[in-house]
Amino acid sequence: MAKDTILIFVNSPILNPREIIPYPNLSTNYSVYLNTLLFSNWFDILSETQNKFDISIFMNELDKEYLPRYILPNEANPVFYKNELIGEEFQNTFISRSSNAESKTLVLFFNSIGLKMDEIFRLFSLIQIDEQTFAIGKSDTQKINCVCMKQSDVEIPGLFIKAERNYQTFLKLMSDKDYFVHTIKNFLSIDDFEDIKKLYIELSKKESLSYCSQKMHESFNDLFIEYKELLNV
Repeated sequence: MAKDTILIFVNSPILNPREIIPYPNLSTNYSVYLNTLLFSNWFDILSETQNKFDISIFMNELDKEYLPRYILPNEANPVFYKNELIGEEFQNTFISRSSNAESKTLVLFFNSIGLKMDEIFRLFSLIQIDEQTFAIGKSDTQKINCVCMKQSDVEIPGLFIKAERNYQTFLKLMSDKDYFVHTIKNFLSIDDFEDIKKLYIELSKKESLSYCSQKMHESFNDLFIEYKELLNV
């Protein structure tokens, strides 16, 4: 039986200190640290899948020399793209990494957090092989956090790249297509310091352990302690 695919999408350099765009109020080094934690958290969650999915990573070639191999699952094989070819190379990666026309792919954006393992399984279950359907997750800031679709839906990946992860823009681009859309909410997309404040609050809640392990909490705390005064909310 063909496996479904989970693809971690990184849409800009996040680890190379000479190339990243630091978060407001964070130093370059701590911005790299936060990116590393958000990126790593997905693999920590996906370690619970027990090889039920093929796991792929799509990230900028400028990060290649800065990617610690210990972060990645043994079976993960990253694809490194050039900035100017992101749309074309992602389309090719989406097609080549899916097992067959019946398989499904869940694209997770690296700087998202809040998706639990049972919700990942639910996303896959929402996609009907015999219907034009896909599922999309969004934050309260209208950022797309994930998209789940069939391997045959080759037009969708290019459209959410064109939409630059904006939920409403993406739906407008899809409006002339006959798809049924499942939308799930309550994610965080970490794009600015206000989002970091929200992350600080959310990780203080006990239920956050379902999508961020105790080990990862401790790592995030190192960041929060450094910026404690700014994070007082």
